[in-house]
Amino acid sequence: MKRAIAVLLCMCLVLTCFAACTTKAPEAKEVNVVFLTDSNGFSGEDTTNKQIRDALEGLKESAGIVPTYREGKDKELYSANLRELAESQKYDVILTVGYATSKAVDNVAKDYPKQLFVTIDQPVSKDNVLSIVFREEESSFYNGVLAALMTKTNKVGFVSSFEGQNMPYLYGFLLGIKAVDPNIAVEIVYTSSYTDLATGTAAAEQLKNGGADVIYSCATAPTSAVIDYANENDMFVINSNIYKYDQTNKALINETSKKYKSSVEYIINAAIEAAKGGEGAEMGGINTESRYVGIAQDAFDFSLNNSVPKEVKDKMEAVKIMFTNSEIVVPTDEAGYTNFDLSIFDGKAFKK
Repeated sequence: MKRAIAVLLCMCLVLTCFAACTTKAPEAKEVNVVFLTDSNGFSGEDTTNKQIRDALEGLKESAGIVPTYREGKDKELYSANLRELAESQKYDVILTVGYATSKAVDNVAKDYPKQLFVTIDQPVSKDNVLSIVFREEESSFYNGVLAALMTKTNKVGFVSSFEGQNMPYLYGFLLGIKAVDPNIAVEIVYTSSYTDLATGTAAAEQLKNGGADVIYSCATAPTSAVIDYANENDMFVINSNIYKYDQTNKALINETSKKYKSSVEYIINAAIEAAKGGEGAEMGGINTESRYVGIAQDAFDFSLNNSVPKEVKDKMEAVKIMFTNSEIVVPTDEAGYTNFDLSIFDGKAFKK
């Protein structure tokens, strides 16, 4: 009897194994991701949207996503575009980039709590929104150090669009100057325009008349006019803008741009885990605190041109190493800047 039971158990085990081997594993769920661009779309000078599209295309095979693209032609319709996409219930992830579209996400996301949104370059504090943000203050610190090392007059200029905006750029730049030489003077000029080239020329002329020989042009569309003026008046320009300019121009000593590829990969992979039914399948289960990326995460591209001497380029590499090896928090407001302990920079290789 025992022998018969043993034989029966063996047969059951074989059948079970056979069934397990012949049963197909369920196919991985494709994740539908739609990218709503800003009004620049894919045809403008701004390459941000193109970078993100290329990154999404690269994730089609490696991450199993199905990307769709929607160009937000009209700024006034960003919220309406997002509502339409959310109400279609076709997409696991709705992706945006930049300030304007992310503000629209901030307005819309609460009405679609089961829809996962992703924003890049602007944080949104909602349970169903995953954000990644660049530490712009770190790139501006780098550019402040560069300006301090390149000035011959010990006077530099900071040009931006509107007062009260882009504070991380301002205080990061000011701290970079101070880290090299607290005696260097900085004059701040606002163009009060994103598009009027005459305001860029006027800003550069004002700085030249004040004795500045290096200008940091940050997030201001008239940068091309600043570069043209600097080129004609023996000045240098450092650019942190959404637009790229011709770096064969000897006046433009550095182009700073954000690297979106790794950020897209990081944030989309996190969103996929939520959409596929991982630990974040229910909104609130995924950690939607903003992720911050900076120099240590290789989030910026610094393109120094041939006008920058080798010894200065070596010092700029030391700035990168400092951020990679230590926890330096660059201030983003006046209080943090005013109270910053400059002794942390004593003995650093990038000082004059």
